[in-house]
Amino acid sequence: MSPVVKTPRDPWEVAPLLANMEEDLVSHRTPLSASFTSGVSYHRDGGVPLEVSRDLEKAVKEGQLLEVVAIARKVVEMASRAPVSLAVMGDSGNGMSSFVNALRGIGHEDAASAPTGVVRTTLTPARYTSPSFPNVFLWDLPGMGASDQSLDHYLRELQHSQYDLFLLIASEQFSLHHVRLAKTIQGMGKRFYVIWTKVDRDLSTTPLSRGLLLRNIQENILETLQKEGVHKPPIFLVSSLDPDLHDFPDLRKKLRIDIFNIRCSGPLEAMSYACKETINEKVASLKTRVLQNCPEDTLGSCGADDLEQYLRVYRGCFGIDDDSLLQVAWSTGRVVSEYRTLLRSQDLCGLRRADCRLRLATCSVMKMLLRLLRWVPWLGPRAVRWFARVTHKRMLHLVAQDTKGILKKILEDSTCPA
Repeated sequence: MSPVVKTPRDPWEVAPLLANMEEDLVSHRTPLSASFTSGVSYHRDGGVPLEVSRDLEKAVKEGQLLEVVAIARKVVEMASRAPVSLAVMGDSGNGMSSFVNALRGIGHEDAASAPTGVVRTTLTPARYTSPSFPNVFLWDLPGMGASDQSLDHYLRELQHSQYDLFLLIASEQFSLHHVRLAKTIQGMGKRFYVIWTKVDRDLSTTPLSRGLLLRNIQENILETLQKEGVHKPPIFLVSSLDPDLHDFPDLRKKLRIDIFNIRCSGPLEAMSYACKETINEKVASLKTRVLQNCPEDTLGSCGADDLEQYLRVYRGCFGIDDDSLLQVAWSTGRVVSEYRTLLRSQDLCGLRRADCRLRLATCSVMKMLLRLLRWVPWLGPRAVRWFARVTHKRMLHLVAQDTKGILKKILEDSTCPA
């Protein structure tokens, strides 16, 4: 049960500590949504535009978590327009062009379709688009050669830096060419899928049950890759003749998630880092104020109630008070309890339970010791004042850690793909 919060014995005990800071924050507050430049250009280079970064730091510094939500969504909106290139590759005859058409949702007879045939039809990289994946380029690459020499040349000619994700196409057999290509892609630090494209033909020519056949194909691919030290990739068994069956729906879902991550992981990491650094700077500033103004009497006979008041002020200063969290939950479409469960600093009792150092500093024995110290001339009051400052700095640290956790979840909840 939370303790009943009483009014501090002297109004000056709580107010002066943060009064100047709160006045500073109010004087500088401007609606960030108004100052945010919607036309800022965005480049997928792992960062965010300088204007956006400044607005984000300002919002975090002022404890305006709703503005953090708005900024994060704006960043994702800009990032969603960044182009992503997918490379479709494999052995000649594996049905790469047919797969490209199936993924785009068009038939072979369509004028915009990738050319297909029983002979090698793709001799140079061809770029295609699909309304299902806006601003995504599907590159239908020439098939790998039949000899090791031509494979070595193929790998040398592969301009891997221009592709964000590789779709490794196979059918009938998962050859050593596929393994070498997978190992090369892994060495580049790039993502790749293995896509088995002619599962309809396999099902029509085998006496095995559907489940057993599909499991055998998956296990064979995985075993072949692991023998060469290749980590397990996503594996999809599809039929290019029927893009609504087998693993095709799962493939599309996975592609959308990974395309989102390719576009947004860098900006989200940059925003998360900026939030943490801003919180650290704010904590350093507040600790300086604590050293200058912290009243020693907050750990006296009514210290618990006074500390509860301070805790409320600290939470409000960082923007993680109950009202702010309720507004954030409403804005992100989440239940407010999802945010509250991340907090150790909901009240002083919870904070003491979560932190042994604070629990020791506020226990009955320590409070009794501090009362006795007050009677020691000269040294006693100084020791009590020092101890009070250490306690407040610890509370600030814990509230700041909670704020970082809340901001991390806010960024995730504000930017998750629809």
